[in-house]
Amino acid sequence: MNAILNNKHYFYLLLTILGGGLTFYFALLGIIEHKGNFDSIEFITSTWTDNYYAKSLSFDFWTGTIAGTFFILLEGLRLKMKRVWLYLFLTVFIAYAFGFPLFLFIRELHLRRQL
Repeated sequence: MNAILNNKHYFYLLLTILGGGLTFYFALLGIIEHKGNFDSIEFITSTWTDNYYAKSLSFDFWTGTIAGTFFILLEGLRLKMKRVWLYLFLTVFIAYAFGFPLFLFIRELHLRRQL
């Protein structure tokens, strides 16, 4: 159990790679489907309007995203981590599934250095 807890930062790194890679992959497929153009309105409305299951997932995602964003900001400031703004930027402009696990990975490394 100690080995797992001592290496949880690798789990966060794995989630970072999966989250960024899969998000990029499916966004790329969407761009290809729209003949090489990124349709931001289609992207935003696709999950909100399809059906109640999609709306449920959207609210779940956005609630978690808002909580995670505040966690990144407040925890980063509390720990006096450098470049906290970068994780917020990556979350917005690449993917939440990339930026948040990356923050958790760097946070774990930061906490290890403090011990």
